[in-house]
Amino acid sequence: MTPVKLLLSKLPGAKPVGTSWQARCPAHEDRKPSLTVSEGDDGRALVCCHAGCSFDAIVSAVGLIARDLMPARDTPTPRRNGKPKPNTPTFRTANEAVAEWERQNGTRSALWTYHDTHGEPIGLVVRWDRPTRKDFRPVSRHADGWRIVAMPAPRPLYGLPELAAANRVIVVEGEKAADAARAIGCTATTSAGGCSAGNKADWQPLAGKEVWILPDNDTPGRKYADTVAAILTTLNPPATVKIIALPDIPDAGDIVDWIDAHGDAAEPRGMRDELEALAGTVQCIDHEPTAGNGDAFVPFPVDALPAPIRGFVASGTEAIGCDSSFLALPLLVALASAIGNTRRLELKRGWSVPPILWGAIVG
Repeated sequence: MTPVKLLLSKLPGAKPVGTSWQARCPAHEDRKPSLTVSEGDDGRALVCCHAGCSFDAIVSAVGLIARDLMPARDTPTPRRNGKPKPNTPTFRTANEAVAEWERQNGTRSALWTYHDTHGEPIGLVVRWDRPTRKDFRPVSRHADGWRIVAMPAPRPLYGLPELAAANRVIVVEGEKAADAARAIGCTATTSAGGCSAGNKADWQPLAGKEVWILPDNDTPGRKYADTVAAILTTLNPPATVKIIALPDIPDAGDIVDWIDAHGDAAEPRGMRDELEALAGTVQCIDHEPTAGNGDAFVPFPVDALPAPIRGFVASGTEAIGCDSSFLALPLLVALASAIGNTRRLELKRGWSVPPILWGAIVG
């Protein structure tokens, strides 16, 4: 039995929709089917709860483990240059990677691009509008090209290059909502991966800024807002955060619905004034000082590593699913060991140490 068939056997009432299946999510009280099941290129079962349930929660709820959703291997993992060969294909350009997603899913409905601080594209989110749901698929840049996988954490924020100059930033859930907020003249952003992946983004660019979080009008949306607020208030310096519930929007509605409700004659300035008035009725969220010297966690600066090492760390952390520092720090020590005592670091006049000692301290 294939992993997909095994999983579907645990999901009574699952119905085929195109090349995937739709079912009620077993990890929460799901009145309206919100779980999508599909088969990966390598035969693994892929699951996505559009209400935000985690992979582990879904698998556990049906009495399975993660390994059950992976195809059985009759042969060792293929290797290239002594390292495991990636399961996902690599494409020369982002357009080629998107074309592969469209080959599998049909013509896309929308596409959004994520950039680094220099304005270079490093990831994309592709969307398909189905009759009963929306499907999202990622594309990300790696050292050897573009792959149809999610960006490794910590992921950049949407519209990152524009955030540095802004004093106030609006955070919403989803790229479409961010674009809507931009359309009325606000500086807005979101994180990639949906409402359950807020903690995988790098929120440090919002440190010290005034941030208004506008949650979707549902439980996952409010949970996302709480998660982001908790992160923002522990940055160094902490952001000034308000969670603002938009009035008169439908269940699961967002700022797109709020703007649409104003009609075509509405002026962007008038809607911004309304947001100002709403914000004036909301208190800022208190931040709790962190232990020790109060410094917030800062992601390891992978971009500072030389290209071959940067690619290894990015690919490795993606494959293992760990923080980049788990690979980068021991790798620094190993590289320092390779240098040995042939070079020394002069910290100040008369005081020098071999790289292996300094690397061990950093590690």
